[in-house]
Amino acid sequence: METTKIKLLRILDILRETDEEHPITANDIIKELSLYGLQAERKSVLRDIAALQDYGYDILPHPDNKRGWYIASREFEDWELKLLMDDALNAGFLTEENGKQLAEKLCSFSSKNGQKALRAATQVPASSGAGAPATKIAIDVLLKAIRQGKKVGFHYVRTGADLKKHMRFDGHEYPVSPYALVRRQDRYFLIGCYGSYENLSYYRLERIRDIRILEEPAVELKRLLGENADLRLREFINGNLNNYAGEPVTVRLAVDEERLDLLYDTFGAAFHAEKFADGRLTVRVKVNDGWGFTEWLLQHGDCVEVIEPQEIRNDVVENLEKILSKYRKQ
Repeated sequence: METTKIKLLRILDILRETDEEHPITANDIIKELSLYGLQAERKSVLRDIAALQDYGYDILPHPDNKRGWYIASREFEDWELKLLMDDALNAGFLTEENGKQLAEKLCSFSSKNGQKALRAATQVPASSGAGAPATKIAIDVLLKAIRQGKKVGFHYVRTGADLKKHMRFDGHEYPVSPYALVRRQDRYFLIGCYGSYENLSYYRLERIRDIRILEEPAVELKRLLGENADLRLREFINGNLNNYAGEPVTVRLAVDEERLDLLYDTFGAAFHAEKFADGRLTVRVKVNDGWGFTEWLLQHGDCVEVIEPQEIRNDVVENLEKILSKYRKQ
């Protein structure tokens, strides 16, 4: 009985290496099984294929019956695997070895010939990251805490003048209710609520140390954000540029027409165009007014101008004057 089960699983593994262009016959399956010390007859192989089909595997006979069988659909298409493999290899918080191992696991979901194409088309970047093990540990613990509905406790570090990591908050533990993990560029951020405060905050995962799950239940997101809490959380994430929190505000911007793609890159289609004025497009967009938005405006000040509200214009001017004062010093 055990041999029969093992044979069925081996046949499934063999079929997983097939595709429409590279099917396999029952006789070739028998040869493959013999490499594992398993004996089979053609009728038993066909019965096993039928059993796998009954279970739900999309195994089809090739139009040319002499060519055998193949798996017609998979968990992932090859283009999806290519995207995921590139992400794994370019994740700066993974070591080069971790990235390679993860990419190879993903590659195994394709057919035998699909794997060859994926490996040929996917190269390890020349500057693979040194890896940030704290990020991997934090992701694992945070997923468990979110699943259990518990708070987490951790220390948060910063880089000091001695180029070493030092504990913030005098080394006290941060008690945080975790809600979401967001990846921006090559960093992961935790979005959560600190202690019993009534607002959301960002925490960079590579700066988190000694993370643990607390016994205290997390503050419910609905209690914090009210009705449609999931929608409000998405709005918070989308509205905070460069991962700095702030109050929601509608701003009016003037942007050079040839730089309109900058708005699409930053806000997607979530802005409303009003008119052309002086060769520029005037738009309205809703953002969170925090340092992240100010930082974005300073970065793109040559082609984007805040028309209103006046408070944000004043904030930009104040920051520009601080920058100029540094460069005007003799």
